[in-house]
Amino acid sequence: MLLIDNREIASLILLGAGILWVLSQEQLRASVAGVVMVFTRWQILVPLLAMLAWVGLELLAGLQTGLWNPALSKGTILWTLGSAGVLLFNCTRIDAIEHFLRRTIGATVGVAVFIEFFVNLYSMSLPVELLVQSVTFVLLLIITLAGQKPEFKSAKKFSELFLVGIVLAVFIHAARQIYVDWNELDARQLLLEFALPIWLTVGLLPFLYAFNIFLVYDRAFRQIDWKAGNWGSRWQSRLALLSTLRFRAGTVRLFTQYWSGKLSEAQSFSAARRVVTEFLNDQKCKQQTQKNQKERLRRYTGSQEVDEEGRRLDRREFTETIDALGWLATCQMGWYRNLDRYRDDLLKILDDFTRQGLPKESGITLYVAEDGQSWYAWRRTVTGWCFAIGASGPPPNRWEYDGQNPPNGFPGIDSMWGNESFSDQANLNWR
Repeated sequence: MLLIDNREIASLILLGAGILWVLSQEQLRASVAGVVMVFTRWQILVPLLAMLAWVGLELLAGLQTGLWNPALSKGTILWTLGSAGVLLFNCTRIDAIEHFLRRTIGATVGVAVFIEFFVNLYSMSLPVELLVQSVTFVLLLIITLAGQKPEFKSAKKFSELFLVGIVLAVFIHAARQIYVDWNELDARQLLLEFALPIWLTVGLLPFLYAFNIFLVYDRAFRQIDWKAGNWGSRWQSRLALLSTLRFRAGTVRLFTQYWSGKLSEAQSFSAARRVVTEFLNDQKCKQQTQKNQKERLRRYTGSQEVDEEGRRLDRREFTETIDALGWLATCQMGWYRNLDRYRDDLLKILDDFTRQGLPKESGITLYVAEDGQSWYAWRRTVTGWCFAIGASGPPPNRWEYDGQNPPNGFPGIDSMWGNESFSDQANLNWR
């Protein structure tokens, strides 16, 4: 029989209340039905069942070695519904995550995990648990929302401090109860409970790696099937890809439709393998190019030199800044087509350019004319060099600038932008 404490009862009550509220909203109810239908599809259901079967094998091995007993059932269920599910749906990018194995294992033995285990040893009364969990949920919601808006930074900081205070209070409560009940504690069972998520996670990793390999090959084979004209060509291409790339999931993921097309045109198995080898050589060239670029960035850090065309050699954050400003310009053009003016509050909506490689606080400054018909934005890179982009009229009007200092005015008015859009004298380092 599974015994649940007041903390878990409170969580179930709040979860049930949340579900009832969602079901009471007509629009949200339709969304929930869609999510449920997604989980009934075989593409989701089969991996879930396969993972559960694998976890079952882990538990059988744990039972035989003394690492698992029926008293750990509750912890096992919570781990399966939580950590295991998250790992399964994140495993599609295992090959893209640097040091995935080390990070995953580290996440199961970190200080935060120990604190979570420690505070969960004892729960408080049900009313207190309901209050604490409700307040914690509200604080986390505030932290998440305030983190997206710089003007609410003080609210975010206050909520974080309040949350730390709650965790500290719960920690002290657990420490006191452990001190009181010290002689009654089952040290071996506590150690097994602490070790449970660690060895279950480590044991799940081979399944995750195998599943990731299956996914990337499934995607590649679908591309091949779409390009290949007949059954024989499909299997020839599949075997050539599999026999050459083997278990290199990250490399298989880079096998694009272009290479699938070339592979399907091969007239023999050896020719198909040569296409895959050509693909590998192309990837090595790209990796070498990236390595050379990183070496160049390192070599010219802090340099004020320029190349033969006058472009600066210290190009740190140049690419990231150009990409971010380009994305901002694309969004401004889209809004103009809808509103017949450029938005002066666009950074409040968009100010997250981490995908372009910039930090969370991007440092981009935006100016829009009062009539909304012209705009510009600029950013200073870590080298001190500035980049700017803007427009002096409706899309597709676009001006680019880079220099030691940012522009003083709008494109077409301030001479720093040059005499015309895309002026080579004003945007030399954009290329």
